[in-house]
Amino acid sequence: MGRQTPQQISSMQSAAEALLACYAELAADKSHLLSEILHDSVPRQWAHYPDDDVIDRTNGYQFFYHSHSPEDRDATGEHGHFHVFARQDVHGDAIDTDTEQDFLMQLNGEQPAHANTIHLLCVALDAKGVPTALFTVNRWVTGDHLLSAATTLRLLFSFSVHTQHELRINKWLTALLALFRPQIEQLLMERDKALRKLAEKRRKSDLLEDESVELLSSIPIDIDLQINWLFSDENATGP
Repeated sequence: MGRQTPQQISSMQSAAEALLACYAELAADKSHLLSEILHDSVPRQWAHYPDDDVIDRTNGYQFFYHSHSPEDRDATGEHGHFHVFARQDVHGDAIDTDTEQDFLMQLNGEQPAHANTIHLLCVALDAKGVPTALFTVNRWVTGDHLLSAATTLRLLFSFSVHTQHELRINKWLTALLALFRPQIEQLLMERDKALRKLAEKRRKSDLLEDESVELLSSIPIDIDLQINWLFSDENATGP
């Protein structure tokens, strides 16, 4: 795991405490993590939950949950996954367009003309509501902007969602993304490496719209292992 600064370790430790508090509240209420957005119904394949996404128009982030069909689902037991986005109308002015244009040129691609969201990553869950993996997908999967790892990481590490009717899942997702900072850094670097390697073989074809290329990078995650490492003697700086 990459070396983290004392400040980053402190932030991750605070995120771990927030995440554990969310699960403690769920246990006390005898509730499931997804209850707020599924409303105790069985999720329909491919449907968004909630229908119009969870959107924070002030901070400029949003997400939704969905499940694939059984034949398309991860055979290791994925129940579904979150797609996490930043909003172009909020964050667009802070994005270096020259850097992103150069990134796209390396991939022989162009940004979609009318998308107002930037896809950041996905978070896979098992049926119990426990996260099992982080992964990234090719741009055609969602049709949103796909930005370089450096820009995507900056957006992810500022992630925060607040809504008029505050949801427990907002706090959970914010804490989760902060807790797994090192894995997210690795995930995005591996995504860009995979894209560049594929682009070198294709030259003029539009890799980002190639439906034969879907999953770009994936990293398994384990909350218990992460917290044990985080509060080990190695990281005894404390929050």
